[in-house]
Order: sequence, then structure tokens, then C-alpha cells
Amino acid sequence: MFCKELFNFQDKLYFIERKVRDKHVKPEFIDDLKKYWGCDNVVRQMNQQTNDNFLLFLVEIPEAEILPD
Repeated sequence: MFCKELFNFQDKLYFIERKVRDKHVKPEFIDDLKKYWGCDNVVRQMNQQTNDNFLLFLVEIPEAEILPD
């Protein structure tokens, strides 16, 4: 069983490698963390209820196919 949270971004499927609060990472270190964790993309997500911003470090799933219901 796949125990990672999936994320669809720009018609590509990713799994979330790490989810970090925005205020815990200095902007100049985002690229370094992306390389260290082996991620393909980083996006910012805002939680509407708490107004917290998160950085999602994403790894692309290149051969996944989304099947219709």
C-alpha cells in the first residue's frame, strides 16, 4: 500500500515527500532542501482555516495513469 499523500499539480501527479511550515524555512534554503530530499517541485499551500502557509516538497510520479470512474 502506498502511504504517501498524492497531489495533482499542472496535470501531473506527485506525492508529497515533505510538508513544512513556510516560516520554518528561509527562502534561500528552499532549493537546497529540494535537492537534499530529491524532490522535483516545491509549491506553497495556504490553509484557509488557520492562515498557515506550508511548503510542499513534491516528487513526480512519471508513469501513473489516472483512470476514469
